[in-house]
Amino acid sequence: MEGGAVQSIVATDEHALYPIHEEDTVVQGPKHARQCVYLYSVLDTHRPDLWVNRDICLYWEPGNFQRYRAPDITVIDCPRPADPPNVYLAWQDPALLFVAEVASEATRGEDLDAKLRDYEQNLRVPEYLFVDPEFRDRRLWRMVEGSYHLVEPDAEGRVWSANVGVGFGYDGDGFLRAYDAAGSMLLSHTETTFRAEEEARLRAEEARRRIEAEEEVARLRAELERLRGNGDGPN
Repeated sequence: MEGGAVQSIVATDEHALYPIHEEDTVVQGPKHARQCVYLYSVLDTHRPDLWVNRDICLYWEPGNFQRYRAPDITVIDCPRPADPPNVYLAWQDPALLFVAEVASEATRGEDLDAKLRDYEQNLRVPEYLFVDPEFRDRRLWRMVEGSYHLVEPDAEGRVWSANVGVGFGYDGDGFLRAYDAAGSMLLSHTETTFRAEEEARLRAEEARRRIEAEEEVARLRAELERLRGNGDGPN
């Protein structure tokens, strides 16, 4: 451009235009946080072929920065990108498969009302899991012919997701657990690590006791041989 400043055009990823709304990541208490961390961890571990998120903002209207939802758990139909964006844009990203909300006193009403409508009518999420540990409530809605229908629990009281391939049900402590198709409980990253460390500790303890027992047998044999050598042993 003669006589003027040189102008440059920078291509911007559309994701960068949409805010991440950090206020939606505020922890609702230790029980809520523990339940969310567990669900995220087991789904991320069990389904490495899918993109599992916590508190990611889901936008469904281009240019509208105010209409969004940020579920506690979101599962998207693709592997985790090498450089994942901070937000989800329904008009250009892979399809949503599953979202979950863990209820708190502040969110319980909205989880079952406005959020339910947005997941069904605006984001068109195929499955929505609502978890309320305080009342041991767990409901799974599945999209059937354009609208949500509740999934009936099985004989163990678990509801099964077709899209992520796991069942959800409460344990004896009122903590929502995930189960594989065989009915085995799925463990979080932390629980898996703890179990491996505990098993290693038990193996080490067993090996220590075995060595000590073998050393004691060897000591007794040596003592017996010594007594026999001194003529003090049994005839």
